[in-house]
Amino acid sequence: MTRVAFIGAGARSVGHMMALSHLPDVEIVALADLDTARAEQTQEQANARRKADSPPIQAKIFTDYRRMLDEAAPDCTYLVLPPYVHGQLDHDIIDYGKPVLFEKPVALDIALAREIADHIRQKGIVNAAGYQMRYSSAVQKPAAMLAGQTIGMAISVRLSGLPGTPWWRVQSKSGGMLVEQHTHAVDLMRYLCGEIESVYAVAANRFSQDVPDLDIFDMNAVTVHFASGAPGIIGNSCAAPAGAAVFPPHLVHVVAQDMVLSVNTNKTVVHRAGAEPEEILPEQSDNYVMAKAFVEATRSGRQEGILSSFDDAVKTLGVTLACQRSAEAGAPIAMAEFM
Repeated sequence: MTRVAFIGAGARSVGHMMALSHLPDVEIVALADLDTARAEQTQEQANARRKADSPPIQAKIFTDYRRMLDEAAPDCTYLVLPPYVHGQLDHDIIDYGKPVLFEKPVALDIALAREIADHIRQKGIVNAAGYQMRYSSAVQKPAAMLAGQTIGMAISVRLSGLPGTPWWRVQSKSGGMLVEQHTHAVDLMRYLCGEIESVYAVAANRFSQDVPDLDIFDMNAVTVHFASGAPGIIGNSCAAPAGAAVFPPHLVHVVAQDMVLSVNTNKTVVHRAGAEPEEILPEQSDNYVMAKAFVEATRSGRQEGILSSFDDAVKTLGVTLACQRSAEAGAPIAMAEFM
């Protein structure tokens, strides 16, 4: 039996718990959060959504994660926290010496992220980051199709409304929409098209000046330059009228030599001249496949099967933070220097 613990009882923990409920010989033994009522509610929601024939989740709830580690002795831990909480807590979990899955973004400061990555390497623990979209067959198959292809351009645009979470609208707590939310699309761009060499961003607060306690950009537009020489475009807004999702979340368009792929975890469409569009649908939930890979890596003690390590997540974080820096400075940022 693999014993799993959670630190952080936000909505994302519910999805992880639900995925774990589909795996045999897995028990969620503990959940740590400063707000016990929220932790209890999260467990109730996870139980309502778990696999029908799986045993109920009966995690012991703690307010002190150190006490949780001592008493529950989990085999692995999911770290599901708001971005601004990362720091000493991460180091304490790494020192515990068991596998950890870190939700994205893995920090709000590139120096801190690299410090945590160094600690993980020193301890030699199995690690993963919560970029679950990489695990979808609707992403895996297009990635294989693009291997060895000349990439012409990549584009991702996300238009949506403002989340209700108060900390999300504070720059020092979330990092803004591109860092905290659209990071999935940036990660897909890297996964499909290779590393990004430089970014040049402009951003503004156009519609959200009257939103209380908001100091993030509500509009971002970025030109990126891939190491391959291909250009790319990233655009997002958290102030689109009525939260209109003009583009599905995290959709990435890739222009290749003989095809254009519109890649998304839920459905990819491949367009070729003179042919009907080809649809690639996921065979299983990306959350489930990621959970399975992480549990198997926990049991084997090896990284095989993990598609996004902490180190790799730091590279995606770096791109999004560089975009923020570029928008603030009004100048392009070279990733080699920024990192």
